[in-house]
Amino acid sequence: MSYIILDANVIIRLITADDKIKQEKTARLFEKIKEGKIIAFIHDVIFSEIIFVLVSKKLYNLPKRKIQALLLPIVNLTNIKLNNKKKIKRALELFVKYELDFEDALIAAYAETKKIEIFSFDRDFKKIPSITSKQP
Repeated sequence: MSYIILDANVIIRLITADDKIKQEKTARLFEKIKEGKIIAFIHDVIFSEIIFVLVSKKLYNLPKRKIQALLLPIVNLTNIKLNNKKKIKRALELFVKYELDFEDALIAAYAETKKIEIFSFDRDFKKIPSITSKQP
């Protein structure tokens, strides 16, 4: 078994299929991941980059709910490792439900779990009843 780190562009090629050759190569890689021949790690920063690219009006302009639907099956793969799958899943929920930037949703998921306050000038955190936020 081998271990790898996945970059954002690999996931993006897989789910957008905008480059058929790269999408096919990535699909073969994911078959090996599904079979347990490879364990793949996706860092939170990379996960955020994937969403940033997919939601970008200049690039793919995908709706948040569609992004969630495309990424959850990847997150749920046994041999895909993340810093914390539960927090990534929760962040995807918050991202869709409260129309947040994913980075804010991820911060909120961490704050919610740890029951700690968020200090920010961003008012979007006030939408989430399960967290406390205030300005410095």
